[in-house]
Amino acid sequence: MKKYFLLIFTLLFLFGCSTATNSAIEDDEDVTIGESSSSKNIKSSSSEKFSSSSNEKSSSSTNIPSLNEIYQNIEESATCTIRDSVAAYLCKFDHLPSNYVTKDKGKALYEEQGNTFSKWNFNPWTTIGVMIGGDSFDNYSTGKPEYYHPSIPEGAYHEADLQYNASNRGTKRLVYQGNCVIYYTADHYETFTQLFPKE
Repeated sequence: MKKYFLLIFTLLFLFGCSTATNSAIEDDEDVTIGESSSSKNIKSSSSEKFSSSSNEKSSSSTNIPSLNEIYQNIEESATCTIRDSVAAYLCKFDHLPSNYVTKDKGKALYEEQGNTFSKWNFNPWTTIGVMIGGDSFDNYSTGKPEYYHPSIPEGAYHEADLQYNASNRGTKRLVYQGNCVIYYTADHYETFTQLFPKE
């Protein structure tokens, strides 16, 4: 049974990191910290971001790795594209994986291939081999209130694309700050879910 679990975990982990295709694990199925039986999983003042108990396993009915397992096993050289693997990477290393570039760098890479950029009507991962992320995402009620999202605290954030669909950047994003402050939106900033609640 243990070998079977390790094989499934390895396959699921590899689909979340290090692949250029959408994962078999939809990011809406990933386990969110704080929704499992261990309600407080983050230590705010330690290099170990998650607590773990000896009996904590991945989601028992689905064998999907928990964020704790992804966090513990992710390496800084990983290439990540889906919600939980990118979030765990951000939380552990405090920067995006190396397969992410800013919008300006993505545009430049696209044009280096002889294309003329007009808008993001293409999939950057399959077209130029990168994910888009790291650009500023300011959330303030003053200045440009049309961009304010009251469901997350006011402040300066960064954003990162997730799990592109076949033809464009899609609608899934992480909005994040340092210290494991990470929000997920599946609907292009209409609604947010906090993945790593601060203690």
